Amino acid sequence: MTNEFFIATNVSPGKLVRLERVHRGLRQVDLAEIAGVTQAEISAFERGSYVTPVVRHRILKSLGFDLGEGSCA
Repeated sequence: MTNEFFIATNVSPGKLVRLERVHRGLRQVDLAEIAGVTQAEISAFERGSYVTPVVRHRILKSLGFDLGEGSCA
């Protein structure tokens, strides 16, 4: 088994969430339960559709993404 690393540029937050979710072996419904949102909101975010800032924050925080002080995540 080899460790492979890649640098992704211009990747949407939704795609990053999907990659991390799949990497962790989570289904959308699993992440939704962890984040306290609906599966439909996870799906919308991953597709790049609009979700409220509160939902976006909950999803990103639940996966451990650094939101930083004053972030507009």
